[in-house]
Amino acid sequence: MQFKTAYFEELWLSDNQKKEPTAEFWDFRAEEYNLSSSTGDAQLNRKDKVQALIDKGIITSETTVLDIGCGPGQFAVELAKKTKKVVGLDFSKKMVHYARENAAAAGLQNTEFILSDWDSFHYLESFDLVIASMSPAICKPDHLYKMIGSSRGFCYLSSFVERHSCLKETLYTLTDQHYIRQFNKLNYIFNILWTKGIFPELTYETGLHKRVFPLEKAKGIYSRELAVLDNPDQLARVHQYLEKVAENGVVTETLQQRKGELIWEIV
Repeated sequence: MQFKTAYFEELWLSDNQKKEPTAEFWDFRAEEYNLSSSTGDAQLNRKDKVQALIDKGIITSETTVLDIGCGPGQFAVELAKKTKKVVGLDFSKKMVHYARENAAAAGLQNTEFILSDWDSFHYLESFDLVIASMSPAICKPDHLYKMIGSSRGFCYLSSFVERHSCLKETLYTLTDQHYIRQFNKLNYIFNILWTKGIFPELTYETGLHKRVFPLEKAKGIYSRELAVLDNPDQLARVHQYLEKVAENGVVTETLQQRKGELIWEIV
């Protein structure tokens, strides 16, 4: 059976039932994301990714880059050290604030960070490389096609394919929701590209990740992640469970996760 592009587009759209987090959610988490992406391990990981792009001949000192959903800009900053120009966008005002701060702290003059969602974003020029690194901005086929249309060279996209947390699974159960361990977005994108004659390189990165929050911060984060702020009963259940598992006023979550990375050339 020969699958057509529309088949995988429809699968993606029908599977895309989860409500995407709001700008308020990412504003709330901006400080945490900026701190976690500033650790030594995170910096080394980004340097390795940038070096891999250099080794593949995807970026040079003359490359222009667009970073969709740049967050606090740490990846954009690392890329800007090796390229001609990096433009980052994010719809979280606080994320953009941190991105600009991080670029300034690195002494960079070749970055531009724009407050915008992907649907509204317009830029006069195309880019040599367009990236969406763990970005929720690419959440339907039209977003993918806009990403492809913005590149004159290569695209890079990464996303979770599996993620499991006992703490999060318990919270979902307590709030009468279904916890999803496996994510299909990368599968749909890979197959859409394949049907269009584009054969992306696919790699995986597996590991454990710990999130550690003061109890009150944890209450704010998990109540937003589970979207229970408007449901007093579910909100109370979340808070009560977090109070139960907190040790010395701190909540620790251990996640088993697998990330997938796609790189493809525009043809």
